[in-house]
Amino acid sequence: GYAYFSRKAFSEALPYFNKLKRSNSNYKPAASYYAGYIAFEQQDYDQALIDLRKAGETESYTSTTSTMIANIYYRQKKYDQVIRYAQNLGSKVSGMASADLALIIGDSYYFQNNYPKASEYFSDYRDKIKAQPQRELLYRMAYAEYQQENTKEAIQLFEQVGLGKDSLSQYSTYYLGKLYLEDNNPRYAINAFQQAKLLDFIPQIKEESQFQLAKLYIKQKLYSDAITELKDFISNYPQSNYATEANELLSQSYLNTNAYEVAIQFIESIPNKTMKLKEAYQKVAFYQGSEYYNRAKFYKAVQFFEKSVQYPLNKELAGKAYYWMGESYAIGKKYKEAIEAYEKALNHSNSYNEWYPGLQYGLAHAYYNDKQFSNALNYFNAYVKYGQSKPYYEDALIRLADCYYVTKKYSMALSNYETAINEKNESTDYAYFQKGVIHSILSENEKAKRNFDVVISGYKNSNYYDNAHFQKALVAFENGKYSESIDGFSFLLNPRFQTPLKPYALSKRAVAYYNLQKYEKAEDDYKAILDNYLTHPTANGALLGLQEIYGMQGISGDLDKYLAEYKRANPNDKEVTSIEFDAAKSLYYNQNYNKAISSFQNYLNNYPDNALSYEAKYYLADAYFRNKQFDKALPYFYEVVQEDKTAFVKRSVQKIAELEFDKNNYDKAALYYEKVLEMAENDKDKYNAWSGLLKIAKIKGDNDKMIEYADLILEKAPINPNVMNEAYLNKGLAYYYQGDYQSAESIFTKAINNAKDEYAAEAKYLIALMQHNRKDYQNSLNTLFVLNNEFANYPQWLGKSFLLIADNYYAMDEIFQAKATLNSIIENAKSVVLIKEAQMKLEKIVAEDKRKAEEIKKEEDSIRALQGEMILETDSIKN
Repeated sequence: GYAYFSRKAFSEALPYFNKLKRSNSNYKPAASYYAGYIAFEQQDYDQALIDLRKAGETESYTSTTSTMIANIYYRQKKYDQVIRYAQNLGSKVSGMASADLALIIGDSYYFQNNYPKASEYFSDYRDKIKAQPQRELLYRMAYAEYQQENTKEAIQLFEQVGLGKDSLSQYSTYYLGKLYLEDNNPRYAINAFQQAKLLDFIPQIKEESQFQLAKLYIKQKLYSDAITELKDFISNYPQSNYATEANELLSQSYLNTNAYEVAIQFIESIPNKTMKLKEAYQKVAFYQGSEYYNRAKFYKAVQFFEKSVQYPLNKELAGKAYYWMGESYAIGKKYKEAIEAYEKALNHSNSYNEWYPGLQYGLAHAYYNDKQFSNALNYFNAYVKYGQSKPYYEDALIRLADCYYVTKKYSMALSNYETAINEKNESTDYAYFQKGVIHSILSENEKAKRNFDVVISGYKNSNYYDNAHFQKALVAFENGKYSESIDGFSFLLNPRFQTPLKPYALSKRAVAYYNLQKYEKAEDDYKAILDNYLTHPTANGALLGLQEIYGMQGISGDLDKYLAEYKRANPNDKEVTSIEFDAAKSLYYNQNYNKAISSFQNYLNNYPDNALSYEAKYYLADAYFRNKQFDKALPYFYEVVQEDKTAFVKRSVQKIAELEFDKNNYDKAALYYEKVLEMAENDKDKYNAWSGLLKIAKIKGDNDKMIEYADLILEKAPINPNVMNEAYLNKGLAYYYQGDYQSAESIFTKAINNAKDEYAAEAKYLIALMQHNRKDYQNSLNTLFVLNNEFANYPQWLGKSFLLIADNYYAMDEIFQAKATLNSIIENAKSVVLIKEAQMKLEKIVAEDKRKAEEIKKEEDSIRALQGEMILETDSIKN
């Protein structure tokens, strides 16, 4: 019998055990036990009870049979009998049998809805085992605690049920969502409800979970997520009891989200807007305009600022909108429109508004650029009175002096330039230069020369260095000191010296030579102009000067040749070359780059020596550039720079720097970015140069240079908040790469506070990453939650933040939350890369959980075996 039994041939074993159990031999108890066991396995529970009770009369089988008998009552759903029988066993069972018995009693109470008693025995069972129970059992244990409002215990047990694809998981995660809310843990509740609504096994739970999830998003101010969830909910459950409330919540979410354009479209779709909706429209339109402004999309910014002022219910906000509208127009060089917007801003603003000084400065600049200098003067004057603490004080002081100069109030101009010099203004070189110009106008020649000499000797890298030389020479020229003036003009004409003043210097030097009766030298200078600058304004005078010299000498020389070349280079409107050139330019400006390329190539082939060919080369280069034919563009940009004959040299230098950078020729790119800096005329030019140099430093891992260029952008070229944030981010990254995390975090925080753009989103993520790396997991989570709230429009950083959230949860031993977060990424993310990374992390966690569970189960199975509570080949009776 035992031999058959050990092979699990129960039908063959049973007759032998039945025969023995009726005998009076020593094998009778064992035979009853094995016969009962076989009946139990064959689900013949009545016969099993008879045999097992008989075997249990022998002490060595009492423990094992007791557990099996209780199990039979349990399988028969005779829960009262289970409870009565099992509770009377007392100390007759121990070890793992005692644990199994506690489980059976607890389950019996559970099915009788006696949750307090069930909980008592379930707890006893858990205290006696190490292995994790099966999911179905864990669910019952958790539900028993849930019914008794034992929140902490219920959460712990429901979490262990895990994330499956079945109704058990759907119920568990739904109850977890409710429990987390009771435990004031909305973040965990969000994860739980997300899991419950992903499953389709119980429609009511799915619906309820999605609605609760949407409400939670609103409470957490995650309005973009709330909008997505509510739109989906309304689409899926149009007849839901929650439908009305869902529509109201959707409206609320639109008004609070930073997806402003969607909010605007929603409000515009409502025909009869209430006062609150108009107020909301004014705000969201302003916020959308501000966002476009920060991203340097000024045309779009103006459109939304104009929408905002349609309902100027909040006067202060209207003033702000008009102000930024003016700033946008000013950047686009639409100064008349800027002035109009600024003037309206003044009507809606007060002196205590934070933007009021900036408004006066902006208005002053707009008038200045529109050449309304008297008006500009008044506003620059008002701005300067705020003092040196204001950010644009130095520029305003210089421009105020310029306005006095242009309006011929020379004493006031000199006074303000002198103030700038005394205050060590950044434009001190310009102030000295302008003083020189004014003194020369006033015929105070020695004073003029002294100021020009200060620029020449003290500011060799100044943009006014060459002009100071020219003006000093011009003072000598106008006072009849021709030899002295020739020396000054000759300095500018040195072949190694690059300056756009060369044709002017040649023209003046030619006249000086003429006046000194050095006609051959005068002739050489006039010819130099006609040979190299045929389209320059000085060419006409050179032609006349050459004509006068030849006339005086009674010869014709090569005047006819130069006259023909001049006419060809400066044709009237009917000239074919001009028509062809203008036609090619028209194609270029209409963005028809393929045809523009063909036209400019034909033009250069037909008129290679025409003066307009220099410009044609630039347009051809830029057409190739805009057509993304970079290898063809680059040689022409180089030609434009080398020839140095057009006003497009600076732009060409910038393009060369960009293209060499894209080709990974970083040393060449750096050289040309430095040239951009040398030629810079405004803050935007400086930014372009420093930004390029910063990128090169970043690629080369030169952290000190990264910090240097970022600081230069922030201090001298902060042309818009987006540019500032890019600089802050790169400066912070440099500190991060150096391991100076404290400084990095400080700089990243400045980016976040400056503007809510993509650079700020990355900065926020990096702060969270640093917190994670130093094992400050809770603060890292808090930082990431803020990122999700404030930067929902930047999916790259949103996705990375969720992966880091999962890492934080795992590090905190919050395994359920880690799994739920990764599962949400897998279900909802649009990025394949993000999904794969989440799957890898989830698989790793699951594998680790499985390994731990198998180790514990193996240990407990060994304990059961050692206690004789399993059927083993080492049975003592058989031996």
